[in-house]
Amino acid sequence: MWTVAKIRADYEGWWLFSDWTDHIVEQYDFETYDEMLKFYTSLILKSKNTFDNYLVGKHNIHAFYNNCELGFCEDCDEDLQIFYSFIVLNKNEVYFNLPIIE
Repeated sequence: MWTVAKIRADYEGWWLFSDWTDHIVEQYDFETYDEMLKFYTSLILKSKNTFDNYLVGKHNIHAFYNNCELGFCEDCDEDLQIFYSFIVLNKNEVYFNLPIIE
């Protein structure tokens, strides 16, 4: 089974810190790679038009953000940029071989 998980965090999604699953805000499941890829591609293209900015990091994982969407970090006593990323899983394991989507 394939899953696309949307995370909201104060770091770019490709870092995949140990608590990344705590930041999942949406999740979509698919039976086949082709179904997942079609949906994932549409999410990436839509997000490129919805968000002000994006970065592409390791494993072609995107991090989308809006300039003024900040979250306060109590531990560091400052506002941090909020990022949204889509993490793909295959059988509950992070899938790292994502295509470049332009």
